[in-house]
Amino acid sequence: MNLLPEAFKQNILSLFPEEAGYFFDALKLSPVTSIRLNKDKASDAFSEEEKIAWCQEGRYLKERPSFVEDPLFFAGAYYVQESSSQFLSEVIKQLKFNTDSPVALDLCASPGGKSTLLLDNLPSNSLLVSNEIIKSRVLNLQENIIKWGKPNVVITQNDPKHFQKLENFFDLIVVDAPCSGEGLWRRDANAMQEWSEENVGICVARQERILEDILPSLKSGGFLIYSTCTFNKEENENQVNNLLVQTDLKPYPILLDETWPIKKIDGFMFRFLPHLTKGEGLFMAVLQKPFEQENTKYNPKKINLDFVPKKHLPEIKPWLNQAELFDFFIENEFVHAFPLKHIPHYERIRSCMYVKHAGVCLGKLDKTGKLIPTHSLALSIYVSDSVARIELNLEEAQTYLKKGNLVLNSQTAQGWCLACYKGLPMGWMKVLQNRVNNYYPTEYRILKDI
Repeated sequence: MNLLPEAFKQNILSLFPEEAGYFFDALKLSPVTSIRLNKDKASDAFSEEEKIAWCQEGRYLKERPSFVEDPLFFAGAYYVQESSSQFLSEVIKQLKFNTDSPVALDLCASPGGKSTLLLDNLPSNSLLVSNEIIKSRVLNLQENIIKWGKPNVVITQNDPKHFQKLENFFDLIVVDAPCSGEGLWRRDANAMQEWSEENVGICVARQERILEDILPSLKSGGFLIYSTCTFNKEENENQVNNLLVQTDLKPYPILLDETWPIKKIDGFMFRFLPHLTKGEGLFMAVLQKPFEQENTKYNPKKINLDFVPKKHLPEIKPWLNQAELFDFFIENEFVHAFPLKHIPHYERIRSCMYVKHAGVCLGKLDKTGKLIPTHSLALSIYVSDSVARIELNLEEAQTYLKKGNLVLNSQTAQGWCLACYKGLPMGWMKVLQNRVNNYYPTEYRILKDI
């Protein structure tokens, strides 16, 4: 690693005077690779690797493989996620929600690690809004959410201030704030080159604005989880202490296993340091808004959804397992299946937010009323067991993911089929009499030679 900025070194010396030497030595080591398994897409991928203590599905890998060569990665069997970030799993398990169907917001969501973790660890009846303000990063977020396969999610592209239109709406808000990135220097040398005390100040101001803008949408009794991937107090403890002084938020204590190498501050703030933890730098704090009478200043707006006419439901419902859990509406000509319980929430979200994706996008109805299925349906954990599946070997699966041409057994049944690898769907194929059409999305295809 290049020479550390002198101002950064002095800051670390003031924060951890007795551990600074170990800290600086740790920054010279290579980062550890870790992943998190998708418990709804059972596979043998990395199941025998060392477990991450604070996340049941987390695994440390002995070395970093070429994920682009593994079809299970594209099927959503696992997500490559830094081990420290997976601590969110333990925090969510300890939150006591005031409802069995909480509505959560991941405000700064791309590329999707925390959102997919939230989908796994929030109560099964929950709804997640996964938001990313930067347009260029939304496609990556959407790809990862779709791969994970859960239907109880809405992807939005909005500024934090826009969420004030959803006053008292969320039971949980996760703000993984844009920061100076000191905790990622082992993984990204460029982040260190961009660091300066001035940039830290810019990040502090941005974080303050984000927190101020988003808090009106937090419900009474709701939780705020604030995190960064940096070490300095200005972006971490000072931000949290300012919230405690300037708002009615209160600390929410989280219990830790004493054997976990995590620095605990006042019972509700946590630091992950590279010389203690097999992972990168992370700061996290857990706060709660007191229970009180909510006085909404205006009548919440709702949009009238274009629900699918009943005559088309016999064509649509067989594509899903447990179709009775969903309602079906049409947006931009695409049919969406959305959790029935959260339709009222979606009507409010849709009335004031820019929505990029909602529930399971099933596909389009052609002129004859037949469904042309989408990639979202192929990777959904609810795609029907009755849909035809074709098992591909490794070479065939890699060819499929590169959107190459496949030659299948002549006895293969014709029509829409799921291309599978080790039992997990990767996307659609359509088997015709003389050829196979590969419907893997062009924007997701593998461009690298394997």
